[in-house]
Amino acid sequence: MDWLEWEPILKKEATALMEKAPDISIPHGLSHLERVWNRCLKLGMRLDGDLEILVAAAYLHDLGRHHGLEVHGAKSAEMAKPVLEKIKFPREKREKVLEAIRLHEQTAPKEHRNFIEAQILYDSDKLDAFGAIGVERWILHKNRRGYSIEEVLERLEKRYLGLHLKESRELANESYAYTAGFFKKLREDLKAE
Repeated sequence: MDWLEWEPILKKEATALMEKAPDISIPHGLSHLERVWNRCLKLGMRLDGDLEILVAAAYLHDLGRHHGLEVHGAKSAEMAKPVLEKIKFPREKREKVLEAIRLHEQTAPKEHRNFIEAQILYDSDKLDAFGAIGVERWILHKNRRGYSIEEVLERLEKRYLGLHLKESRELANESYAYTAGFFKKLREDLKAE
């Protein structure tokens, strides 16, 4: 099988696990997974990444998020392992999928993401913080976690500067500027009240 055949299978498995999860994280739902996969596909094709590894990692990377965990990479990988076994995903690629999932969090040391698929997954996930979707996601998180506008701006910059690949930064430039500009304008407007 190739990535085209794996995509619907992995989407179905991820959806089923999310539906059974105790604490569904709406910002990390199916639409997020699809956006991450679309970016992984774009970057993977451009950088000669293994698209089978990327499709599996993209659809399974946030399973732990739906169990109330902020730091969720290890839990997501733990939950992904039996899925990969169940669907008979190529045995020789499973560990790379699981490692990319473990390392997709900002808390994981950057130097541990030393293979292209881990870097692509990380960047593709972080790119979801930018653009109009990014604004919506930050507002949902800001309200839920109590982030100040300054904290949002700091976190945005940290995500942008933390991207591994120049190709990811090229994808992010316009949407990062849009998102940062939105929150700077919001800060300015709130001061004017």
